[in-house]
Amino acid sequence: MIIDSHVHLVTLGMMKAASRRMEKIAPGIMKKAAKSGSGVINRAFIDFLKETGVKDLARMWIAELDANKVDRALFLPISGSGHDDLEEFTSLHPERFSAYMLPEDPSRKKFIKEMRKRAKSGHFVGIKLYPCISQVSVADKSAFAMYEEAGELNLPILVHFGVTHAPVADYRYTNPMDLMLPTRLFPNTNFIIAHFGAGYWREVLMLGFHAKNIYVDTSGTNNWRMLMPSIPELAHVFKRTIEVYTAERVLFGTDTILNGATGYRSHILAEQRKAMEELDLAEETKALIMGGNTQRLFGLK
Repeated sequence: MIIDSHVHLVTLGMMKAASRRMEKIAPGIMKKAAKSGSGVINRAFIDFLKETGVKDLARMWIAELDANKVDRALFLPISGSGHDDLEEFTSLHPERFSAYMLPEDPSRKKFIKEMRKRAKSGHFVGIKLYPCISQVSVADKSAFAMYEEAGELNLPILVHFGVTHAPVADYRYTNPMDLMLPTRLFPNTNFIIAHFGAGYWREVLMLGFHAKNIYVDTSGTNNWRMLMPSIPELAHVFKRTIEVYTAERVLFGTDTILNGATGYRSHILAEQRKAMEELDLAEETKALIMGGNTQRLFGLK
């Protein structure tokens, strides 16, 4: 069984909402990003989204998952305004698709009400936080009510720390050490650090020695390794993370986005499998990382 715990659904509505938010922070930034063609913000992708609806995206995703023998995927939106699109998307194939919620402002009480509503549908199984974009630290007390509610609803909280391709980001909010206090105050709430910390791997390992309600996902190119003083091999990253967190708290992911030109990130799937093969991990251990842990943590059938 393979469950990809970290992929993205991007719709035209989400792109427009995300663009409006970025424009408020830095007027003109989205036009510059589209012109440069960097990241996911480019003219070709926007044209693709204009021609591709939610049902079209669902068909494409099913085809890609089938081709790569991936049983299920957990989808993250790029805007908190995209929950309706995600609701429609996941309802088309609830046995293959599950989703995260993304609060535009994690401190607002309005989002807690939405959490309860969306959780009841069964399609939303987690929450995504992007501190360097929302510009709210995960250690900010204003988010504590959300953490408590997430624990009661059994909604794990995935956090993107470290480097990002977002057009506007405030790196003051990217250090995983900000999670230390929340994990202690909310022991019944599970947190997931994306991309091995995306440049903050040392801090991720430090947290792992103290907090048992933190998980780590393996998603993305993991090119953050190129920013380290000494570039670690991916197999070594897996080895030390497993040693600290145990295999029961590591989740496989690819960070795939379908944009019309590229499909599922099969090369990342292959790269991570190779890294685990180099470590000569037991089949049971690999099975946990590739899907078992995600199934258990999110209560997936």
